[in-house]
Amino acid sequence: MKKKIRFTAGTLLMIAIIMCAFSSCEKQEEPGNDLGQLEFNFTADDLQDNLKSTFNDDDSIVSMPYQLLISVEDKDGTLVLDKEPVPIYKFSNGFISNKVELRKGTYSLTELLVVNRKGEVSYATPMEGSPLAYLVEKPLPVQFNISANAVTGLRIQVIPVGEHPPEDFGYVSFGISIVKPLTFYTAAYINNPRIMAPSRFVKAKLKIYDPAGKDYEFMLAAKVNELVVRALRGKYIFVVKTDAYEKKFMFGPEDLKMTSPENPLLLPLGDHHGIYEMEIRATPDKTADVLITNLDTNENFGEHPMFAASFKTEPVLTVMRLTRSLMHVDINSHLPKSATIVKVELTLTVTGNIYTMQASSVSDSTRPKYMGVLRQVTGEWKEEGVTWNKQPETTEANQVFIHYNPWIDFNKRTYDVTRLFVPIDKVNLPNHGFMLMHHPEDMSGGVEFGSSDTKMKDERPLFRVYYTLPH
Repeated sequence: MKKKIRFTAGTLLMIAIIMCAFSSCEKQEEPGNDLGQLEFNFTADDLQDNLKSTFNDDDSIVSMPYQLLISVEDKDGTLVLDKEPVPIYKFSNGFISNKVELRKGTYSLTELLVVNRKGEVSYATPMEGSPLAYLVEKPLPVQFNISANAVTGLRIQVIPVGEHPPEDFGYVSFGISIVKPLTFYTAAYINNPRIMAPSRFVKAKLKIYDPAGKDYEFMLAAKVNELVVRALRGKYIFVVKTDAYEKKFMFGPEDLKMTSPENPLLLPLGDHHGIYEMEIRATPDKTADVLITNLDTNENFGEHPMFAASFKTEPVLTVMRLTRSLMHVDINSHLPKSATIVKVELTLTVTGNIYTMQASSVSDSTRPKYMGVLRQVTGEWKEEGVTWNKQPETTEANQVFIHYNPWIDFNKRTYDVTRLFVPIDKVNLPNHGFMLMHHPEDMSGGVEFGSSDTKMKDERPLFRVYYTLPH
């Protein structure tokens, strides 16, 4: 005997309400949640050597000598992208494109061209039924799907254009006469004197609006970036964003054309209004600096070309020589009387050696953390009167350490010496410059920089002072 299942009116009403609720939840989607991304990738074998060789192997530059032009239709045959420029990047042993944002759905890739800096088509994917279609596994159009919040990767084969006319690829014409690339170099940095210069380049999002109103989006690496936009007359608007900053710039095409890897378009970020900058070069007539050594305890080396500190063996005397140096520059005499110092940087030029203990003598774990230290001089002194036996007093308060081997490949070393001029640790002591000492002084090693007396003027110490003035 079969049991009959009966539903009361109340039960049916409840089921209807629940079904409506589920239906409502399924149909309601948050705006913007239906977007996905399309990305093209090629292996090195897909592209000929002449394309691979044009990509810069220098890791300091994000290189884009080529870009794609793509056309995409939706499932109804409506043109969604019409020869949209998409930059190509070198990635490991292959190449990868910028991501193209599309709404979720089914699409067809109908055109794909690879364009060089001159706006010439170097490679193309042939259409189905065209004379060259047999050379590729998947001639165009190629169907693909975009899912929300996901990246769809397409591997598309291309063929060198060479002497082939557009008809061999199934194109009436390549039709790119209006698309002329403009290559330029740029980098974003924090224009804040409280941040050390070696870390100035930062990652940022860059959105560019060209004179025709088209927008481009790039992710800038913390280095010099090579970018490509359409070459047009008029102004380009740049909007640069980081987590902490956002700033807008405006440039003309000539500003972009004048850039190079060595002279990029710099995009400063940060609130630097009201902060002034002054460079003060140490010179023999306005700088007191002297080198002293324990080998000649009563000798004065006031005109020595080196600002140095070391602890090393003298091969002839078979003893350990210890050297130190002193320097005093009256920075305040160069500034307006009402100036308040915000930051002071000291750039020193390596003119001798930066030497440390031999690798065979110590392990990395026991290597010194610092190569030297700059200490405030509290005792009065004169350049012509200082010797090893007549050293002025110093204090460890507010001392500045010179880190071990931080920028080994560069002759110019920049150090933040603000605390020697604007003390962090408040001490009621006179300030008569600073002394450079090897650190630690009982361990072999040292640093040798140019002093104010070196013949090469650009090798003399350089102070970069940031200051404010009262409103």
